[in-house]
Amino acid sequence: MNADTNSIIISNLTFKYLEGTSFEKTALCDISLNIRKGEFIGLIGHTGSGKSTLVQHFNGLLKPTSGTVIINGKDVSGKNLKELRRQVGIIFQYPEHQLFEETVYDDIAFGLTRQGIDKEIIKQKVEKMMDIVGLERGLMKTSPFELSGGQKRRAAIAGVLVMEPSILVLDEPTAGLDPIGRDEIFGFIKNLHEETKNTVILVSHSMEDVAKLVERVVVMNKGKIELDGTPTEIFRDCERLEKLGLSVPQITYLMKKLKSRFPEINEDIFTVREAKEEILKFL
Repeated sequence: MNADTNSIIISNLTFKYLEGTSFEKTALCDISLNIRKGEFIGLIGHTGSGKSTLVQHFNGLLKPTSGTVIINGKDVSGKNLKELRRQVGIIFQYPEHQLFEETVYDDIAFGLTRQGIDKEIIKQKVEKMMDIVGLERGLMKTSPFELSGGQKRRAAIAGVLVMEPSILVLDEPTAGLDPIGRDEIFGFIKNLHEETKNTVILVSHSMEDVAKLVERVVVMNKGKIELDGTPTEIFRDCERLEKLGLSVPQITYLMKKLKSRFPEINEDIFTVREAKEEILKFL
């Protein structure tokens, strides 16, 4: 386990809710996992599999019942939480519910302001981040509560991204958005990852989004890691995923049906773009 090449090192992690009470529940059971610096990982599993519980250990929201979580070379149990949360940004479902400042600018700048950074530098960083997430600079002095739903989501995400975390956790960040809004948000997150080479962990129920974005998929089930591999390795095994209450991308089911008519067609296809390229070969 090399801390120089790993953003996150998890060793024998167990977590129990309400430990020692009659309501005690083991949410994570003896998990070990390494996430390399710069990886874009998809974390999938049915509801209650332990995904959100796991990622909440990454910035100290939860502490291990046993085992260790090492973030950028330091054990979270002994790490300064303020410093840890500068390194690990978590975007939860409906992040706009966390907006609270009087203006969009103040909300995005909040974390930087608390660090005592020079005001001109803050202004530059906020302007850059508004450009990245697709918010017009003219909205800076607008109340975040006057924004549209999609704009609120972008402002809230900008407030996390402006801190330039080396590790970014996305826990269903596009919940409730239409397909266009979802694609736009994932678009700028993907571009930012390519530019900064930060580590990204995407928690999602959308197999289509996972297939399009990530380079590695980790599948959780009943508080344990069930599968770990490339999207091709994971989504190839439809039957096993279905037994875990999951599915493969819908386009993959289509390609498997086409396989019966065109035996030479590649059925290991997980995105619409790949399917289009493959189908055109047979027309």
